[in-house]
Amino acid sequence: MKNTQSLKLNRDFRRAYKGDNFVGGYTVVYMKKNKYQFNRLGLRVGKATGKAVTRNRLKRLMRESYRLMEDDIEKGYDFIIVARNRAVGKTQSQIQGDIRFAMRKLGLIK
Repeated sequence: MKNTQSLKLNRDFRRAYKGDNFVGGYTVVYMKKNKYQFNRLGLRVGKATGKAVTRNRLKRLMRESYRLMEDDIEKGYDFIIVARNRAVGKTQSQIQGDIRFAMRKLGLIK
């Protein structure tokens, strides 16, 4: 993720949650404009989704999905991508399609 940094602080997560969101089949995408010239990404997978191996795999899939479409997304936003329980066992292309659809609905795909 060359043009994206990670969201790390709790206050940044809270601020992004107050922005616009889109609920997809496998993910929920929250976004809010930031004051920077780059995007920041936060990933969240709840414990109800499964054990650590499952949660880490979902985070890797979501991070890779975002990375592949990073150049198409407008800059200057904070994103939080939350995995839903039904995302377990889905392929990377299914997750990516869901995230791309959400970004398009939020008006962020160029």
